[in-house]
Amino acid sequence: MRFLLLLSISCGLVWNSQAQPPATYYTTAFNKQGEPLRAALYNIIKGHSAQTYTPGLWNAFYTTDVKPNGKLWDMYSDKPGATAPYEYALGTKQCSSTSATGENFCYNREHSWPKSFFGGANSYTIYGFPMYTDLFLVIPSDAWVNSKRSNLPYGKAVAPFTFTAQNGSRIGNQSYAGAPSGQCFEPIDSFKGDLARNYFYVSTRYLGDSNQFITWEMADKINLKPWAIQMLLEWHHNDPVSKKEIDRNEAVYAIQNNRNPFIDYPLFADCIWGTGNCSTLGIDQNEHIDLLLFPNPAKHSVNLIGAANAQQIIIMDITGRTVLEMAPSANMQIPIASFNNGVYIVAILFKEEKIIKKLIIEN
Repeated sequence: MRFLLLLSISCGLVWNSQAQPPATYYTTAFNKQGEPLRAALYNIIKGHSAQTYTPGLWNAFYTTDVKPNGKLWDMYSDKPGATAPYEYALGTKQCSSTSATGENFCYNREHSWPKSFFGGANSYTIYGFPMYTDLFLVIPSDAWVNSKRSNLPYGKAVAPFTFTAQNGSRIGNQSYAGAPSGQCFEPIDSFKGDLARNYFYVSTRYLGDSNQFITWEMADKINLKPWAIQMLLEWHHNDPVSKKEIDRNEAVYAIQNNRNPFIDYPLFADCIWGTGNCSTLGIDQNEHIDLLLFPNPAKHSVNLIGAANAQQIIIMDITGRTVLEMAPSANMQIPIASFNNGVYIVAILFKEEKIIKKLIIEN
């Protein structure tokens, strides 16, 4: 039994070391709100190692966008929890944006924030346009669906639909409250949160480069418009961070040497654009290895060891809403079976400090 306990702890630590930001990575952003938080995050993630368009992005997809079965992870064709209508083998059927004649013909590189709104020519990476090859902005996608989406804003599409992809993504008239009229592209629910966190990243990573961007339906240069903020926060909440995103964050970090803060700490989005409270984030969890939270990811319960002298345990969801408060004990088991899947923040409050842990729940 002791061996099994130690094995569980070791596995938890290994997973955490792979899926957590480096120690002190976000220290300068903690305890900030609104624009000061956004500025602090900008200073942390700016200046990433820009890749080449070819072959840099093609090569990156081998680690950033590979599914457990070894196939390409394409958010415009995949159907989580169901059989995908088609899949691409990495390295085969790569193509330009103009060569596809239908779905499942080839895959290419999709700028989720359309490149036409920041100039976006390949050579621009040399002249201060690293967003053209930024892997938190560029994703692999079926070329036909990519061409149909073109530079349409994301949104809530209503019938009659002018295009429906095989996985359910669709194009129709924009119906989201406050959005400008016209056509929009609506991805399936399973990937709305992924794309929302892409947009939060872009609006933060390029905060100092706003003049390199063009105003369009979703943003005034680099600043998201109010209706887009509201919609993207809804997508962020309804489709929480998945293991797919966590793994991709690590893979991109290994290539670009920067991270998407809104995957590591989903609460950041609410603290910048919503009503979240980031005052609970004061100490990087990696500085306190004496506190063990395992297993992580967890399903029905999670164990917390080393909190006997704490005063309170608080668990919050990605909006900063408290979902559970508990009195601490030396070796405690926290019930989580009733929680939805996603990323949670566990705050362990001591008399003179607070320690933050990130918890992934996959029931």
